[in-house]
Amino acid sequence: MSASYETQATTATSATASEIRAILGPVEDDITAKVLDIGATGAEVLEAYTWLRADDRLQRQTEHELHGRAARVFDILQAGLPDIEEDKS
Repeated sequence: MSASYETQATTATSATASEIRAILGPVEDDITAKVLDIGATGAEVLEAYTWLRADDRLQRQTEHELHGRAARVFDILQAGLPDIEEDKS
């Protein structure tokens, strides 16, 4: 890992509850709290949410997988926002 990447990764700030709600929309407080506990950045929350909303997620999974905090946020969203999956049916 390059030194500049390490610096960027350590200087990124965790998303606030307001930022999380701005990305996800109106969600239950427990979902927001779980995401806050992870310490994900706004970019990681957005990546996880975008991945959850993607119609071709299962096809792309072999090409690109979420890692780290974004993957953990994805798991929280997938469990806590089942209506997103139902909207696609």
